[in-house]
Amino acid sequence: MSVLDSNRQRRAGRRRAPAGAAEAAARAKRARDHLARKRRQERQRLERERRRTESSGSRARVRFVLAPILFALAFMIGVVAAPPLSEIFLFRQVRLERVAVQGAVALTPLAIAQEASVEAGRAMDTIDPAKIREALTEEPWIESVRALRLPTGTLLISVVERHAVARWRTSNSSDMELIDQRGQRFAGATALGGPLPLIRGEIEGNGSLPAAAIEILDEIRRHVSLTSDPMNLTLHLPDHQATEIGMQSGFDSGYVIQIGEDGLRALLGRRFLTRRVARLAALLESEESKLQDARWIDLRYADRAVLRTEPASG
Repeated sequence: MSVLDSNRQRRAGRRRAPAGAAEAAARAKRARDHLARKRRQERQRLERERRRTESSGSRARVRFVLAPILFALAFMIGVVAAPPLSEIFLFRQVRLERVAVQGAVALTPLAIAQEASVEAGRAMDTIDPAKIREALTEEPWIESVRALRLPTGTLLISVVERHAVARWRTSNSSDMELIDQRGQRFAGATALGGPLPLIRGEIEGNGSLPAAAIEILDEIRRHVSLTSDPMNLTLHLPDHQATEIGMQSGFDSGYVIQIGEDGLRALLGRRFLTRRVARLAALLESEESKLQDARWIDLRYADRAVLRTEPASG
């Protein structure tokens, strides 16, 4: 090889060296750019996931708050819309065929049906249960009413009647009323109550019979000797005038049970009333012959019953 050729090769090698370095630098730059792009994409992915998580939690909180509100709103809409919808879909073109009455004891089912003022053949969607309840609760014997229309053409009327436990008359009146199981007065037909004891005396305050008088009536019903003829029994309240039951003026005997119009009067006082009514029943069952001539029997003593043929003097 000549000297000239050797110089040419050296110059060619020097030219190839910078070209290889540039290519290596370019490859390194591409690698860095690729890595930076991957890192940027990863950061963007993580950011999207974070936002989705936050959005999901926010939606869950909103659902938690809104769910009961929406449920209550839907329920209210259903309550409001249900009656009209039921009338449209269930009672359209349905005619009343039958009135069924439940709970009637003192009143007859026929009387209740007539009081409801609904006629057979009437369109069911024109029958208003609220108006039926309003009409029937005007009857003193009826405490509460429930009216239900059935798509079969039946009107179901369920009533809760008052349970009469006694008749009541004031000292200065001939008008008769009834007393229910809670001691409340009501002006129902007395004949429907059957045989009941009579209450005499004034009822003050809220118009209710005293709790002690209800206690006495409950105890009376437990004894056959006192319930054989309830119409023959009269319970005088403590404020009843003493002269009206043949006692001395100003004498306080408390509650008095009178058997018959002019029969035996039992002085109960104001305490231990159920015990004294039970003693009276036992005496009537076992000592009836001894009581025939007695006008009064004083049960206010703990250890004995005192028989009198004249009014008690105290």
